[in-house]
Amino acid sequence: MTALKVIGIILLILLLIASVRVRALARFGEKTELTLFVGPFRMTLLPEKEKKPAPDGRKKAAEEKKTEETGKKRWKLPKLTRAEKKDLIRVAFAALRATARRACKRLCINPFEILVVFGGEDPADIAQRYGYANALMWGVMPQLEDLFRIPDPSLHLRMDYSSEKTHAEGAVGLSLRIRDGLHIALALLIPMLKWYLRYKKAHKNDAPAEKPTESTPQNSEHGEKLTA
Repeated sequence: MTALKVIGIILLILLLIASVRVRALARFGEKTELTLFVGPFRMTLLPEKEKKPAPDGRKKAAEEKKTEETGKKRWKLPKLTRAEKKDLIRVAFAALRATARRACKRLCINPFEILVVFGGEDPADIAQRYGYANALMWGVMPQLEDLFRIPDPSLHLRMDYSSEKTHAEGAVGLSLRIRDGLHIALALLIPMLKWYLRYKKAHKNDAPAEKPTESTPQNSEHGEKLTA
């Protein structure tokens, strides 16, 4: 019974994590703000907080670590052939189509509030751009509402002949449950992983390119003496 209880608790925790909703909220206008919500937790991505300068010792250690990592030899993927490029593009587009279908059905856009105020110097030009924008909005919005879940869309277009330029403001939020995100990620990653395994198998006998060894100052001086 103890093992069954532990398994039940683990499954319950995984179920709760999978049901957590991840939400990104962007506000734009006079200033741009981007906030990420993961369940009850909140993280401000924009505007970025000012970072305190690191002490000299930590900065020096980070630079030395970076130079050591760049100095290590890394195995690079061989250059793709034309057939491999075509195969990669085909697999990527097929995976993106499947991912887009899943994402559209599972993604919720709320809020969706946008206000665009058209301005400028020429009233005729303002009215023309306002008319084009209205036609575009009423043509695109029904398609978006069919593809995505948009509970309460709020789009407004206005003209302001006293304004010197066009400006926009509003808020757009995207939310997705973790389990839905995993479904989308698997739909994208599994075909790409299969392609990578085929590619790696085809090039498993390829030797990694070696970097040319740099001559030390002592060797260069010795070579100059010999030539002299």
